[in-house]
Amino acid sequence: MADLDKRNVNTTENSETEQVVESYVEPQGLLPSIKTTSQPQIDAEGSEWINLKGIRLTTPPTATSPGGNVVDVFAGGNENELWHIRYQGDWSEWTKTFGPPPYNKNPGGVSFRKYDLSVVYTKSEQSDGYYHLFTWGATNQCLYKKCWLENGKITCNQTEDWIQIEGEIGSRPAAVVVSNRIYLFSLNDTGKLIWNRADVSPKENGGQCLVWEGWSPLAGASSKLPPTVTYDDRSIHIFLLNEDKIMHLTWSMETGKINIEIIKSEIISAPAATSCGYRLDLFGTDDRKKLMHTWYNGTAWQKWKVELHGSEMSGQPATICDETSRIWTFAQGEGESLWGITLPM
Repeated sequence: MADLDKRNVNTTENSETEQVVESYVEPQGLLPSIKTTSQPQIDAEGSEWINLKGIRLTTPPTATSPGGNVVDVFAGGNENELWHIRYQGDWSEWTKTFGPPPYNKNPGGVSFRKYDLSVVYTKSEQSDGYYHLFTWGATNQCLYKKCWLENGKITCNQTEDWIQIEGEIGSRPAAVVVSNRIYLFSLNDTGKLIWNRADVSPKENGGQCLVWEGWSPLAGASSKLPPTVTYDDRSIHIFLLNEDKIMHLTWSMETGKINIEIIKSEIISAPAATSCGYRLDLFGTDDRKKLMHTWYNGTAWQKWKVELHGSEMSGQPATICDETSRIWTFAQGEGESLWGITLPM
């Protein structure tokens, strides 16, 4: 893979960008934890979906897959705590990873984000692997926390504060792992797309002391809703909602060149993206509170379709493709609980 120098990123753009009119709204509300997990059901088109009850979500979910038939989902919920649920042949109960964040005050009128997360997983030669958590802090900085996998359970050091990444951001961050690097994407205070990266060595202590290169603008793209990102072994794909269009930035790891295409949108939420080989899948919620889905089959983007018929979804979904090529998608649904659906590729 070619080393991408921030001063030498080439951009090819095929359409002008516009500002979106929607704004990002944090869900509110509390519910006591009731540790129950619904059984999967099958909709009319054969897709398996499930309502993972137990907490009331206060942030959009985020998902990652450490490998095989395993999926981890994180979300803020209940008393603004961080919660985790895992699929490993069957769904676990919800477990609280740690309590209210140390920054959950309102300094200078800046709202705190209550574990509005992006999470990525990296392998390690010294442990079962590490989870890298990123959130948007009260001082408009990206905050980082490392957790680890131990005997199938995710553990975080609750006595350590979040590490502040230098520089300000203006949205929920999006993270992706490319080889031994973590790439971060966010918006700045004017809605422009910015990025950052740090190296992670599998021989080090899970990247505890990540050294970030610093935030830089990327391709002049802009939005008012958070970006989403995925990687397909060749390129990083970044998606931004822009009114009735979605900007798709394809960043080649070999050449450093960025191409931009415009996808017709039928969603109003920030999008969620994942990749399975050559295929790209994109999800979002529309103004009818339906979970919408489109995908790129290697030739063209397909017509948007409704998933989870009859169920109301809200906010930005989360999606991930596991190593068995199953696509998992999650969103806040009826009752402000977590709903999910699995789709074959």
